[in-house]
Amino acid sequence: MLRPPPQMTAAPGGPQPISTRYGLTYDIPADWTNDYRSIAGWSNKDDRASFGAIGHFGEGYCSENDGAQLAMSGAAGSRDLDLLAVASKEIRAVEWIFDDDAGTLPTVEYAEPVWFEVAGRPSVRLSAHITDIPQISECDPESARFDIVATPGYATAETMVLMVEVHQGIDGAYDADVADEIIATLRPT
Repeated sequence: MLRPPPQMTAAPGGPQPISTRYGLTYDIPADWTNDYRSIAGWSNKDDRASFGAIGHFGEGYCSENDGAQLAMSGAAGSRDLDLLAVASKEIRAVEWIFDDDAGTLPTVEYAEPVWFEVAGRPSVRLSAHITDIPQISECDPESARFDIVATPGYATAETMVLMVEVHQGIDGAYDADVADEIIATLRPT
């Protein structure tokens, strides 16, 4: 698949499914924005992390940065079949995503890998709790949770990566447990 599948319809007020080009679908909460055709991510002079099949919440909450948001989800693919290696590489990005580009790193607490199944296939989840985030602008969260799931893909990539980022310590922010809810919906399209 060169493009994402068409947007799936959802009942008003219900979870919104997002089909990925990797043959898997996940749901976002009803009050999130379903931006399934968009690509989003982070980059600096040395690194890049990008995801498609985007869902996001709280865009525009901060007047200093129109693109600031409180939570985001997305999917990416990898040719690597080693699920733990793929997830480990993706979760380590939080170290530079949440730094200040001047060498000040956040404090990151990584959880142990959690193995589970998606449609009978092995999958792994890695989580990071990020604190002491350098405050570059008033839009920066006090803390954040970042979750990565790696699972075999059904199309266009051997492994699909699902990412859920949730900012904490900001008025209107979602409870970080929303990541659990989103990840639990992952299924074949």
